Amino acid sequence: MISEACGLCAWPASLVVEDVQRHKSALIDVALRIRSEGKEPLARVAFRGALYWQRWLLTKEPGLHEEARVVSGLEFAREAGDWKEADLLVAHADRSAALAALPFVEHWKKLVAQHLPEQVSDEHELEEAFQEFRRHPSEQAAEEVRRCATAIAPLGSPVPVHTILARVATDLGQTDEAEFHLAALVVCRPLWIPYVVQLAEHQAKLDLPRALRTIEAARRLFGPDFWLPM
Repeated sequence: MISEACGLCAWPASLVVEDVQRHKSALIDVALRIRSEGKEPLARVAFRGALYWQRWLLTKEPGLHEEARVVSGLEFAREAGDWKEADLLVAHADRSAALAALPFVEHWKKLVAQHLPEQVSDEHELEEAFQEFRRHPSEQAAEEVRRCATAIAPLGSPVPVHTILARVATDLGQTDEAEFHLAALVVCRPLWIPYVVQLAEHQAKLDLPRALRTIEAARRLFGPDFWLPM
């Protein structure tokens, strides 16, 4: 399954609130352990997964534990380096009659204003390096993309890093590398079906049983026809 590819479990046992809460807590524990081992980029993937499920809980149970979930979500966003997600959570708080006037909202607005421009700039640099690779594909151009991604990975959001590196690895025919980055993306955005389908396709090139395990796990979570075109 996904844990075989990047060492992180992407999905709870089910999409029941209690299972999601347990899974979110497990991701946080793993993130802290990985960070203590000096594996900051992978820790950010786990924190980004915890953030995803925290936002899922906000949507699934609107108004319930809202302040605690928004504040925790903001902390997960900071630990994941994803200030775009923090901005969305601040906007959520601003729209909430119960939260808008609370002191934490103004505090996080200032943090987002401070850090979001740097994230946008870093991701723009990574995208430019990738577009240069697409225009003039070469190992040298690919290495420049990896250099940018490696510089961003311990500091910024794991989503653009793994998105770009997965595309580079796919273009170069590096199936194992592409699988790792796609697996990380499924942890970051676990209910985004295109990531799951791409991951299974890459797994099937070298390890069909692993691909089938991924598909079966997805079938249990999403339903039997999750991979069919809408």
